[in-house]
Amino acid sequence: MFRKVLFLLLISTISISKLTAQKPDQTVPVIDYVPVIDGSVKAKAEFDLEGKKMRFEVRNARFGAKGNINKYFGYRVEVDLSDEGKIKMLDAYVKFTPVKNLDMYMGQRKVPFGTDYLRNPVENIFANRSFVAKYTNDGLRDIGFVVNYKFKFHIPFDIWIAAMNGTGNNNPQWINRPNYSARFIAEPLKNFRIVGNLYQGSTLFENNLSMYGGELRYQNRNLLIETEYIHRHYTDTGYIAQDQFGFYIHSYYNFYTGAKMIQIVSPVLRWDFMGKGTESKQIVADRITAGINFGFAPNPFKAEIRLNYEKYLKKYFPAHFDRFTIEFIARF
Repeated sequence: MFRKVLFLLLISTISISKLTAQKPDQTVPVIDYVPVIDGSVKAKAEFDLEGKKMRFEVRNARFGAKGNINKYFGYRVEVDLSDEGKIKMLDAYVKFTPVKNLDMYMGQRKVPFGTDYLRNPVENIFANRSFVAKYTNDGLRDIGFVVNYKFKFHIPFDIWIAAMNGTGNNNPQWINRPNYSARFIAEPLKNFRIVGNLYQGSTLFENNLSMYGGELRYQNRNLLIETEYIHRHYTDTGYIAQDQFGFYIHSYYNFYTGAKMIQIVSPVLRWDFMGKGTESKQIVADRITAGINFGFAPNPFKAEIRLNYEKYLKKYFPAHFDRFTIEFIARF
């Protein structure tokens, strides 16, 4: 009896092997339905060059998964176990692709507004984010519905439209009407990109919120030069009009060494500032960041050690001071 069962199992195994070994139909696109696990860790040591202090910090410890259910539906989930010391749910959405070049997202994700803000933490180029990403675009992770369509004209054109709660991260409160966002991306020349951003609505502490911004970028395999400006106008809880704005221009150049250990050396440089004021514009922080990134993988932002020096030309908040940062990055 045991031999018969073993023989049947053997025949079944051979049959399944033959079936799986058959070539797939080339007319049907092959889709991998196995979830892809990914994550990243950013750990750093910071030195306050004015107060003569230092600290160690785990800035991010992200863990996520993404995949496809079928050729129409996919998903993305991600949490951060150490977002400034707190556990936060980040991305949690379902992706629907009814036709080619059209994607629809329902759930929680970053609002499509601003390039530096939309970057993953390990792709931020510098150890600390720009003022635009950290302050001007603050609070733009939300729950809602996002549509993306890629136009394949002579000039590639990409458009994002979003309707969001406006209540912030993982906060599904009832609302009278959603906030709206639009992002337009055009590539008129090779390696050159122009972007426009719009946002309209309200948040928990900002009424009649309107934001707009523009971006320019040149990028090839070695060089990146990018600049972005964002303006934010709203009425606060005391019915006082407020204006905030931020700007940066940054660059890096990748030197590929061909060595086994340090494979990429990237000098980085950034100038950014932020300001406020409805009539007289006031710069409240102005900074130059210079550094060098050492890459231990064939592609940037995978395994790096970053050395950054921040020099403040003007500062308003006590948290802004000259500092030196050593950061270790691992992305898997």
